[in-house]
Amino acid sequence: MNNTPLHLHIGLQKTASTTLQETLFLRHPQIHYLGKAVKHKKIKKNCLDDITYRILKPILWDVKKPMDTKETLSLFQDTLLPTISKDQVFVGSWESLGCRPIKRQMETLNRCKAIFGGCRIMITLRNPLFLMPSLYLQNLHEDFLWQKHNWLDPQSYAEIEVWYKNRMSRFNNALLKYSECIKNTINELGRENVGVFLYEELQENPKAYYQSICEFIGIDSEIGVSLALGKHLYPRLSDPQLSYMRKIQSSLLGRALHSYSSIQRRRKALEARVGPLRKSRTN
Repeated sequence: MNNTPLHLHIGLQKTASTTLQETLFLRHPQIHYLGKAVKHKKIKKNCLDDITYRILKPILWDVKKPMDTKETLSLFQDTLLPTISKDQVFVGSWESLGCRPIKRQMETLNRCKAIFGGCRIMITLRNPLFLMPSLYLQNLHEDFLWQKHNWLDPQSYAEIEVWYKNRMSRFNNALLKYSECIKNTINELGRENVGVFLYEELQENPKAYYQSICEFIGIDSEIGVSLALGKHLYPRLSDPQLSYMRKIQSSLLGRALHSYSSIQRRRKALEARVGPLRKSRTN
């Protein structure tokens, strides 16, 4: 098995990326997983380790700056590669990469080929009518807990129209322009090196979905299916949780108490109101 080509999953967001990352990519014995790994919060970009981050930084994130190809290649070949089993393949997954401008995406592909010797892209898609509400609920959840106010201004709750307007005004990323990304990636790498997977297929036939991803990567699909089947990480907010968030936002005292609460207290209060999960395809 060839060690060097990087199999890179670039999202999209809200297409069960975390489930893929934590159950399949991280745990399959034939994969050397580079990240994103939720448990590795101390390493930048949730990379596996610091060496991995140093290798990937100029490839995936600092693409506006010139890459020191000689230094990066040496770090990869002399430090990382000797530690990898010969029966493993490199896999990385950062779901936000699929929303970047095309110019940056193409630069990443070229840098991947320069360092890893090859690149294969996996992109998971979802019906936009379900993707956007699901992404809204995720951002709502994040802002409620961490109070970063990336999308909601100084609020603990906002309707989807406010969220969408703020997101588009602050971060003009191409949430739904993935077709151009796919087209340019195929032109650069060849159709055989681009795997497109649909979230709706995961819902209809999870076993076949995970098998197809394993076959694209070139790893044992039986092991992959056994690791991922039946797993669903981070289900969406329930109706009682949304009602609680609206209640907090409607009260001046509630907003003040919430803003001074610890993250642990906010999380505990929200989890206490799980209630019945919403019966929807927008998980």
